[in-house]
Amino acid sequence: MFFLARQVGRCCFTQRSAAAKVKLRIHARSCHNGAAVETVDKSVPDGLSYKFMPGTIPLVDMTVGQLIENAAKQWPDREIFVSVHQGIRMTYKQALARADRIAAGLLKLGLKPGDRVGLWGPNDLEWAIVFMGLVRAGFVAVAINPVYRQGEIDYVVTKVGVTAIVAPAKFKTQDYFSMLENTRTKYQSLKHIILWNSDSRTGAYRLTDVESLGNKIEIEAIGQMQGEISPNNACNIQFTSGTTGEPKAPVLSHRSFVNNAIQSVGRYGDLMNNPRICLNVPFFHAFGIVKGLMTTFCSGATLVIESPIFNPKATINAIAKEKCTGAYGTPTMWINATNAQKNTNAPMESLQWAASGGAHASPDLIKNVIRTFSVENFMTLYGLSELTAIAFSTIPGEPEELMCTSSIWLQHHLEAKVVDKNGSLVPFGTPGELIVKGYSTMMEYWGDPETTSKTLDEGWLKTGDKFILHKDGYGCTVGRIKDMVIRGGENINPREIENFLESHPDIQEAHVFGVYDELYGEELCACIKASDGVTLSADQVRSSAKGKISYFKIPKYIFPVNEFPKTSSGKIQKFKLREEMERKKLVPQRK
Repeated sequence: MFFLARQVGRCCFTQRSAAAKVKLRIHARSCHNGAAVETVDKSVPDGLSYKFMPGTIPLVDMTVGQLIENAAKQWPDREIFVSVHQGIRMTYKQALARADRIAAGLLKLGLKPGDRVGLWGPNDLEWAIVFMGLVRAGFVAVAINPVYRQGEIDYVVTKVGVTAIVAPAKFKTQDYFSMLENTRTKYQSLKHIILWNSDSRTGAYRLTDVESLGNKIEIEAIGQMQGEISPNNACNIQFTSGTTGEPKAPVLSHRSFVNNAIQSVGRYGDLMNNPRICLNVPFFHAFGIVKGLMTTFCSGATLVIESPIFNPKATINAIAKEKCTGAYGTPTMWINATNAQKNTNAPMESLQWAASGGAHASPDLIKNVIRTFSVENFMTLYGLSELTAIAFSTIPGEPEELMCTSSIWLQHHLEAKVVDKNGSLVPFGTPGELIVKGYSTMMEYWGDPETTSKTLDEGWLKTGDKFILHKDGYGCTVGRIKDMVIRGGENINPREIENFLESHPDIQEAHVFGVYDELYGEELCACIKASDGVTLSADQVRSSAKGKISYFKIPKYIFPVNEFPKTSSGKIQKFKLREEMERKKLVPQRK
């Protein structure tokens, strides 16, 4: 299952101190001005892992298009986008005007509200503007991974019946136009190819030409049609990252998009007061589209697009030049950004906070980011596409002791419970599968009622994540249900071993998984990336681990790597690591 941040960035295996628990409970109350922030289902026996968090900010029935229009009225002349690599600055008023021209042009082409329209490309300004136009016209925006190849784009088009795709003609090695032409010859559902760069291609529209199709009356009609679009209509299909198997297609509503963004902004209070945010993460991903783009419309933020794909030097330069107050990134991005900052020592006085999601961030990485960038808040996000984006997150102002020890708090207006393999609630503080219910759950998996019914049960969404929930509403992930390695009857959580390995001063990043073993069934394999300029042998790592963790938790196989295979959203693809180790016959082949 695809997730925004299947992690909380801190270790949950060490017992929290009594003092930390007291601070945690006090902070949970005080950060909401004494308002009642939690209740319990009285039918649930006391002590079992169930929480409901009502909110101090009410849910709203509003479409994304209405939210965009409200933002443009409230902050018309404020910059909404700064695309550093394109040299473009745009205000809220300008962005809305261009979005409505795109919306009118697409309708003039014959597209109908409810049609699925793909967005395929890197982080150019056009991605964000086209998304705004799509939701204003009542289309369903299909976010497509920019690194997809021919077979993958064919799958997306046929899976959800994409009618049109907006993309650049090319980006690096990706010849988007040629692939789309191939797709259109095979599948008649794809009627229109629209290119957002200035190149003319036979058989495709330029985005600027589409913008010019609608007349003044037709463009003004876009604003008038906003009341005709229901908040309960689909606005986005957010394909899962496809780290295993074919990607699924969660369908998300306007209401869930708007409210997840509003609740996210509300949690961060003054930190989201006219912020300037360095994006880093891709727009197509749930992190980028909701936490990045949608929260902009709620907060009056200026979103700084530093490069079409993540580049650590570009990130550092953008933060310094644009005086960014916050920045989003995956753990891998933050590792690379801290290395870049240590080499450049650029002025970072404006940066107040950093936010991480998409994968596990170790306690040592969090501390490294805090020290390197001198930020007061490191915010960890947990969620998944099936929950729109964010379900748990850090509360600003937490003591660093908590900031680096895996505590994230349930978002308002959501229910959460943790169950065992039989579906029974487990006691607070006990690991089990996290299940979430509330406004943000997906509508369905497109065209897949069987998988939908397995994931959604009477409104409860099964995350597939192993989670520990505490009575105060805080919790932490401790891995995936299926990631558990069973070595000779001993259950071993890879997350625990990864956190341990990353505490080594010379290990920058570690990823652990199980491989076949004839005697024990499974053994641990660790792929590690050493710090710059450091060479580590497997024996050195094992020697440093002896006496510090149980012998059976020390990986039998340890291999240094330069890079980890990952999705463009930053999620490590462990199955590819395993396949590579097996292909090279460094580990036994699974039977």
